[in-house]
Amino acid sequence: MADDTKTDDAQAEGESSSGGSKKILLIVVAIMVLETIGVGAFIFLSGGSPSVAEADIIGDAADSPDSLVEVQLVAERFQNMHTGRVWQWEAEIYIKVRKKDQERVTEELERRKAEITAGVGELIRKATHSHLREPELQTLQRKLEAYMGDVFGVDAENETRVTKVLIPKLRGSPADF
Repeated sequence: MADDTKTDDAQAEGESSSGGSKKILLIVVAIMVLETIGVGAFIFLSGGSPSVAEADIIGDAADSPDSLVEVQLVAERFQNMHTGRVWQWEAEIYIKVRKKDQERVTEELERRKAEITAGVGELIRKATHSHLREPELQTLQRKLEAYMGDVFGVDAENETRVTKVLIPKLRGSPADF
């Protein structure tokens, strides 16, 4: 008989706890539904869909003669022995020129390709290791811009044909390991 009273008490506790958990579950579901309705109403009242954004492009148009284009100058490997070790520097160098000067610069580049590659190689061979390891390569860029000014000259308005030198890749590795 003692066992019967224990099972009756356990059943009563189980029913009361399951009834309480059902109430809590219903309350949580009701809160979630109300929250969803509130967020939906806020989005609907605040305008619904995103507005269209417009932007004006500032600068030269793509077909303007003063717009800038990139021309590949060299993509070579050069040696530098300034540290006492032989270093191989894989370089990829571009120049930015105005569209009106692009044809002349490209012709000059084709005509003097070996001379220009040798000049760039000489600048890299003469550069100190710290100049080649600079994060922004400012020293090498300045030297190359001065050299490009000598090679390509100026246009009719007395502006240099090469406006900027870009060095997207300059990776060095010791060649003697």
